[in-house]
Amino acid sequence: MTVEISILLAVLSGFVGLADWLGGRDKRIAGDAEWRGSVNAKLDVIVGIRRDLDQMTSSLAGCTERLAKLESSSAQLQQRVSELSERIR
Repeated sequence: MTVEISILLAVLSGFVGLADWLGGRDKRIAGDAEWRGSVNAKLDVIVGIRRDLDQMTSSLAGCTERLAKLESSSAQLQQRVSELSERIR
């Protein structure tokens, strides 16, 4: 009888330990999922910022080309104004 009670208690404690281990595992999995979700959200923000930066860089490159053309045109205009000014005098 004593041996049967000890075996029953050992089996019962094994089930309690298994249940505790499974419960802890579920909590760890949930915590990991939450952490991964926050990391993925942060990465999405970083990728979005990177895309915006790339768009701004390409837009700035277009403005640089336009500015160079404008400076060239302005220099030619200044030269023509100087020539006309000399002719008038």
